[in-house]
Amino acid sequence: MTSIITKTTNKTSLYLPFSSEGVYYQSLVEYSNSLSKNYCEDNHISDRKTKGQIFTPPKIATFMAGLFTAEKSKIKILDPGAGTGILVAAICDRFIQENRRGLEITVHVYENDKTVLPFLQSTLEACKSALGEMDCSMDYQIFETDFILHHAKIEKCKDCTVSSLDLSTRYDLIISNPPYYKLNKSSPEALVLQKYVYGQPNIYAFFMLLSGMIMTETGEMVFITPRSFCSGLYYSKIRKWFIQNLTLDRLHLFETRKDMFVDDQILQENLIFHATNVLPTKEGKTLLSVSYDRQFTQYQELTVPSSDVAYCRGDDCYIRIPTSENDLKIIEIIDSWPQTLNTLGFEISTGPVVDFRALKHLRATIENSNCVPLLWMHNIKGIDVEWSIEKNGKAKAIEVNPESKNLVVPTRNYVVLKRFTSKEQKKRVHAAVLNADQFSDFEFIGLENHLNYIHKKRAAMSLDEAYGIAALLNTTIIDQYFRALNGNTQVNATDIRVVSMPDYDKIIAIGKLIKKKNLNSKFDCDDAISKVLKIEKNLVKN
Repeated sequence: MTSIITKTTNKTSLYLPFSSEGVYYQSLVEYSNSLSKNYCEDNHISDRKTKGQIFTPPKIATFMAGLFTAEKSKIKILDPGAGTGILVAAICDRFIQENRRGLEITVHVYENDKTVLPFLQSTLEACKSALGEMDCSMDYQIFETDFILHHAKIEKCKDCTVSSLDLSTRYDLIISNPPYYKLNKSSPEALVLQKYVYGQPNIYAFFMLLSGMIMTETGEMVFITPRSFCSGLYYSKIRKWFIQNLTLDRLHLFETRKDMFVDDQILQENLIFHATNVLPTKEGKTLLSVSYDRQFTQYQELTVPSSDVAYCRGDDCYIRIPTSENDLKIIEIIDSWPQTLNTLGFEISTGPVVDFRALKHLRATIENSNCVPLLWMHNIKGIDVEWSIEKNGKAKAIEVNPESKNLVVPTRNYVVLKRFTSKEQKKRVHAAVLNADQFSDFEFIGLENHLNYIHKKRAAMSLDEAYGIAALLNTTIIDQYFRALNGNTQVNATDIRVVSMPDYDKIIAIGKLIKKKNLNSKFDCDDAISKVLKIEKNLVKN
């Protein structure tokens, strides 16, 4: 049963700054933030994390509220995961500061944590009272239920259960810092939205999707979310719906992951986006902004063609975030390249050896004739693979037997890539050549799961091909492109597949040059592609 707390509008005497229990507050946001702190004192971060409950800092809440156009006099507002209500408070603060008199406001908020409801209701009462002083009316409803499931329609058939969505209630302004936690594919929320599920779903993306579906014709939504939905397979169906149905006209990116929700011990790359219920156009523009931290220090803005942000290729769509004019030039250059790994006849796969699952097959060294080399991320050195490098006592070999034969690959030339880096590392993409001649004593070789490897689909890869692809992936220009495409520290095979490539003869020319000069640093790779692809050096090395 859905529990709904309903309040009607009654004008009361509450002025800003106002007091509560002897404490004066300069704004509704400040008041709501104080309630958040009170709540957090009695509810440990470990408990709140299990609920995906992370409260929005005041400056971020105010920034988000400032992104709305909100020109109508009759406004329906939604926060699908309200917490203590700071985001609604930020919108109300904005109306008061702009002296927006005579507004008719309806607020719907969802919060299924009973312990936070009294704090949320206190914030909404304060908002209603403050707006009343502006001759504005405000009605609010608190839905004490799950936002996704509240909109689900479950119909029982004779032999099945059919789930659909109730999209009848629409909103002008939707604002949210949604919960963040992974869901099982068999969870009720995932079953309701199963059309959009791929792999491991996350609740925050479902909040985005459903919110986008229930905007009015002139509706707007502002969310703060992890950047992870911008690329990768897991969010591909949601991202595609988003890009094809809405217009992303504003994105704000935070450069540091360490400061966003510092009080809640969260390490995540986040962005704020503003989207409207308008079909995207080829002539559209998107305003991108960047700040170093949640205090919005080192703030910068850049207006770019929307097509450089919402980018579709083949069956998938991506959200790219160029943060400089140099990034835009790089996107233009790489988008002009006509090939991909697939069209060139190559494929990328993930190393099959998961160390803790294959533990009984791993060996410290080559102990017998059935053992073959095992390569890890630390074996990538420059543009070459060096098996001799050791790290933290990790196994250097894997024994091939009937149980483990599917964990090794034939000894051939490959391009090997690290799957993981830290955001603070200078390079996001690290590629090296696995030269089969250096492992000619072994029929097979093991690749640990933190590596991706590029191989040829129907033939053996030549060293010219391998060095050409590895050099290209190691360049600054690809690294910068990848950072615009992917905010994760994980280098997904899916994202490498979508990166454009030059024609085959150019890749071969780069490979021959790399082999000839025996180059092994990123900057040498930059010189090689600058020479072969006729790209201006100061752009390539910027």
